[in-house]
Amino acid sequence: MSPIRYPAPPLQLTGRRWWKSIGFLGPGIIIASVSIGTGETIFASRGGAIFGYAILWCFTIGLLLKAIQIYASSRYMMVSGEHPMQSWMMLPGPPGWLPISLLIITAVCLPFLLAALSISVGSIFSWMLGSGVVSEVPSRAWATALIVVAALFSWKQTYRRLETTQIIIVALLLVSVLIAAVACQPDLAALIRGMFVPTVPSYEDWIGISYPNITQHAPWIELVTYIGIIGGGLPAYIGYFGFLRDKKWGLFQEQAVYQLSTKSGFPAIEQSPRNQANIRHWLRAIKIDVGGSFLAVFIFSSAFMVLGAVILHQSHLIPDKLELLTHQEKFLTALSPYLTILYRIGIIAAIGGTLFATFDVWTKSVYEGLLPWQSTGNTISAAKLKKWIILITSVIGIGVIWFGLVWKPISNPITVVSIPALLGGTTGCGAWCLGVAWADRRNLPQGFRMKGALFIALVISGVSLLAAGILGFYFKFFG
Repeated sequence: MSPIRYPAPPLQLTGRRWWKSIGFLGPGIIIASVSIGTGETIFASRGGAIFGYAILWCFTIGLLLKAIQIYASSRYMMVSGEHPMQSWMMLPGPPGWLPISLLIITAVCLPFLLAALSISVGSIFSWMLGSGVVSEVPSRAWATALIVVAALFSWKQTYRRLETTQIIIVALLLVSVLIAAVACQPDLAALIRGMFVPTVPSYEDWIGISYPNITQHAPWIELVTYIGIIGGGLPAYIGYFGFLRDKKWGLFQEQAVYQLSTKSGFPAIEQSPRNQANIRHWLRAIKIDVGGSFLAVFIFSSAFMVLGAVILHQSHLIPDKLELLTHQEKFLTALSPYLTILYRIGIIAAIGGTLFATFDVWTKSVYEGLLPWQSTGNTISAAKLKKWIILITSVIGIGVIWFGLVWKPISNPITVVSIPALLGGTTGCGAWCLGVAWADRRNLPQGFRMKGALFIALVISGVSLLAAGILGFYFKFFG
């Protein structure tokens, strides 16, 4: 087999003016928009309402760890030409033990995420139509209807329409939230201190009185849940690499799927200066996409947390149980009562867009996870797989919605989403980071491997996320 050669990149990636590469922002914004549905709108404002400014460091570090994970993984895929999960088929031990483990984690997370997201939106409809009161059965009925509508909408939705729609939604929501955050005049000194000085805050007395269910767990367990849900997790991340393949960047201009890892090693990569320059320029597209998407998530997280700290914390209101998005109305009505309708339309559009995007992202995730077990001439139909994903996750998700009426551990979106947050958002992400570090050193030659600083950062991310997930899961459910 001839050494791997990278095609010449487009001119936008080769010049010194990096802003000309902004057009390569695309797949990452879908991941950002999926995260925004529950992460920023609910959990960032919830964190600010409970702890004030003191936990902005938690969002900052969590997003940094995940950005390192996604960039390092994307870098490996662009340089090697294969999905990281394909390389893990060569790990010591039973064949495919890591890919299948992560695929199982993803499969467990999907219906819980769907249920949590749809109940969140369903509660808004129940609140608006119930004269300001959120009711259990109407919320779950609306959630069920939303899943059905999203399933029908997603049945034939294309990636291009999905990407365009989500970019518009994210941009509009970003502008409106930033205006509200600036208008509320936050305490800048406390904001900077909360961002750069890590602390584990305690619950204030009013929380134990008004929200005793929150104080049943230690504050740091609440923080671990934020790290797991903010910025997304495996159910979105695995599929991100499928969207990269769809963009036909780098080697994927010539071939869609590569399976290059073997027990004897990895094919040679041409060491010429031109080949090294080509891949270095292609990696700029990854930097733009990953950097831009995680920057958007960070801005959203910070803005919603600030609004939660300034408006909800001072009012002793916390997004909890089924009232997850009703209190946030005050973010805009504090400026003018006439903005009520703007908030309601905006939040339904933003989270509804997230709900409609999930099936496409999850189909990519499951498809990518199954690739290591497919032969070159016998691949799974992505269209058929998408329909199975829609059917199975919808049925189980609706079951979770209604079973929550009688089983407390899944009685509301906060408790439901804690499962995928700790499994797919921390534990699975940690194992993923360590797997990418192994693949990079096993398969790539000198000159194409991650440099020392990025490699060390990836290992630290892996260990930190893995430890946080395991400890958080144990103490939340068994401690």
